[in-house]
Amino acid sequence: MHKILTSVMVILCAVAFALAQDSGEAGSKTSAPAIGLGARIAAGYGMLWGLEDDWSGGENDDNPGGIDLELGAVGRYEISSLIHFTPELLFRYANYSQDDDLGEREFEQMNLEVPLLVRANATPKIYAYVGPKLGVNLKSDVSLKAVVKNKGTSGSTPVSVPEKVEQSTFGFGMVVGAGYYVLDKLGVDFRVGLGLSELYPDSKGRFVDLGGAKDLTFKLGANYWVF
Repeated sequence: MHKILTSVMVILCAVAFALAQDSGEAGSKTSAPAIGLGARIAAGYGMLWGLEDDWSGGENDDNPGGIDLELGAVGRYEISSLIHFTPELLFRYANYSQDDDLGEREFEQMNLEVPLLVRANATPKIYAYVGPKLGVNLKSDVSLKAVVKNKGTSGSTPVSVPEKVEQSTFGFGMVVGAGYYVLDKLGVDFRVGLGLSELYPDSKGRFVDLGGAKDLTFKLGANYWVF
């Protein structure tokens, strides 16, 4: 699956680059490229994929998933009226969980991400984009929340046990999406983010084996262009 998804993303990037080259040559005869700056906010569902079937040591080996948010700045460089280069600088927060017989395992991430997107404008209002994303992990925490029975009593105590697995400092992936301008400066979009690098490469062999884990996100977002 990894090789297939990677091949598809490479092909999409190659097509977008070819379109940019052709449109850039045509657009250079008309007017100088325009530059824009704006803000982005998005929310949706994220999950881990690529895990082994028995990764958690419990009976439920479903993929962890949960809320995924992003907020930041977007830029625009107009190669032509049809093709724009739209890099982003985003702060991303994700909180995933998974329940099994051991308790609830929680994954928390805070990342700084830089998607480098090429956008094709199908019409003045409809557009699609694709490109790679680079990421830097700012904070990561994996913990197991369980309920422990008190000795000598009938009560129990909730506990949170940190698990000694560290997220990789750097990561990369791909982004693909499409959007629609509801106003001149306001666009809404749907995007899929596919992680291609392992999140926890040093966890293999531990009780919680997160080897092979990558992220997959689905988000609805809005971009507002200041100019």
